[in-house]
Amino acid sequence: MAKKIEKEECSCGCNCGKGCSVCGTILSILCLLAAIAACFYACKASQSAQKVYDFNVLSAGWIENFERMNKVYESEAYIQYATENADQAESYFGLSEGADVENTESDETSVNTGGDDIKTVVESMLASTPIRGDANARFTIVEYTELLCPFCQRHSSEGTINAVIEKFPGEVNSISKHFIIHGEEAQKLASAMECVNELNSSAYNEVFEKAFEAYPVDMDTLISIATAAGTDEAALKSCVDEWRYMQAVTDMMNQGNELFGVNGTPGNVIIDRETGNYKLISGAYPVDEFVNAINELKNA
Repeated sequence: MAKKIEKEECSCGCNCGKGCSVCGTILSILCLLAAIAACFYACKASQSAQKVYDFNVLSAGWIENFERMNKVYESEAYIQYATENADQAESYFGLSEGADVENTESDETSVNTGGDDIKTVVESMLASTPIRGDANARFTIVEYTELLCPFCQRHSSEGTINAVIEKFPGEVNSISKHFIIHGEEAQKLASAMECVNELNSSAYNEVFEKAFEAYPVDMDTLISIATAAGTDEAALKSCVDEWRYMQAVTDMMNQGNELFGVNGTPGNVIIDRETGNYKLISGAYPVDEFVNAINELKNA
């Protein structure tokens, strides 16, 4: 006699005869999938909100940190630290001797083709800036520098540019232009140097060199150096108090960056006045680097 198999009723009413174990499993899977989907969309929404939040936080933090960084760079403590630890920093970061932290290598590996525009700019620079070397020399080194830059100070103290001029008698001259890295105080010192240029241009290069010898120079010291070199003190202070050349300094920076690609100090642009071709040496490189660049320009 066959045993009668009774169907187990499902409380869900499906009448599948399997009882609620199968239906419960199916329902559990469906609930799990629904939960995963809900979690996925919730996470996406959270991530989107987080991105917006992070962007706002980073923007605010960047501005605050930038302002804080400028204050640090302008402080006497930073300048003293940078001076005392320059050798250690170069060794740690693998920089070439004397190179600026912003420029570890020469930016240009070949001669840049210039032309009449470059020649016109250089002639204008030479007409308005005190020259070291022969004014009629074929090659001009435009040295973009800053009085609070420790590597510029080393470049000056080692006499690199003067040594290059001596190696090419009558062929090379040089002028100094400003490029500001260390904030407003450095720009004010550069403005004061342009006041010296206006009032006593024959002493300009001497004052520049002695200001580097007094590194890190402050405004009072710079005025004393310029006065000792024959600059009228009252006229100089008046010019300084007006900040007469602040915009001119900014214009020099923009011109150096846009024309030659200067983006740090010391930035040395060697220009062939006959062709307008030029080569950029970024950093406080030794004399041989300049000699090679000049010979390369000659053969271009």
